Order: sequence, then C-alpha cells, then structure tokens
Amino acid sequence: MLLAGALWGCSSAWSQTVLENATLLGMTRQQMEPALVGALPVRLPRRLSSGALGSLRVPDVLCEGAHFEQTLFFTHQKLEQMDLVLLNPGSGSSSEDTVTKTQASLLQSLRAELGPELASFASSPEAMADMASWVSASADVMLFRSGKPDHPTLRVVIKQRQRVDASEL
Repeated sequence: MLLAGALWGCSSAWSQTVLENATLLGMTRQQMEPALVGALPVRLPRRLSSGALGSLRVPDVLCEGAHFEQTLFFTHQKLEQMDLVLLNPGSGSSSEDTVTKTQASLLQSLRAELGPELASFASSPEAMADMASWVSASADVMLFRSGKPDHPTLRVVIKQRQRVDASEL
C-alpha cells in the first residue's frame, strides 16, 4: 500500500504504467487517501451506467510517458474505474500529430505489457485503431481515440473486471 501511495504521489517525477494504476482498483477511498496527493473533488460528478460516480480528479498524471487528466470513479467507496484523458494535444494539424504519436506510443507500451489487443476497431483499414482493448488479471483496459481531425482526444479507461456467472444472464 505504501508503495502504491509513493508511486501515485510521484506522478510528475515518475511515469506510472497502466498495470500500476490497475492495482489500485478495488481500494477504498480511505486506503487511497495517502496516494491521492493533488486529487480534487469533481465539480459536476458524472455517473457511469454501472452506478460508479466520478467524484475525484487528478489534474496532471504522468502515465506511460504522457500527461493525462485522471478521473476516479467509485462504487460503495471502492475504486471501480479510472479515466485518463490526454492533456493539451493542441489544435489543428499539430494536435493530430501529437495524438497520433502518443497513441502509437501507448499502443506499443500496452502491447508490451498486456500482449496483443483482444479487439480493435479503426475507421479505415489503413488507419490506426480508434479503439483497442486488453484484459489484465483483474482489469479491463481500453484505449479510445475520438473527436474531429483538428481536435482529437485520446482516452485510456482502466476498469475493474466484472465477472458474471452465465447462469445469471
């Protein structure tokens, strides 16, 4: 727990990986308090379809070598999901280049950590994937690229895996 807190607090000096973020899933807010240096309450919390509430955000987190704004979603005071949105990609063609380079770097890093994607979708056969997903031991990891060509966004979602017994479907 102390190691996770130390890693989280050093986000600007040390680059966390997606897997290190995934180890925080399932922790209570109280367990995470020492690790939430720089966390701010979300002014207008967003509720996910799962019921999780995005109640905390960290304005600048370094993950996989890129700067993101991180939103933390809790259900029953336990961390269920993290959304990381790429900060300051710029605008116009420079933003497209920045997002494309960051996306390629993230894809390479996630493939090295988690293996090949389980699923990926692209708007055209020659384009880089607009969505890619992986499964880690206890987490689902998804990388999304969206937005207009002159104002693209890149988002990483790390969420706790929900296992459902087939008899309950």
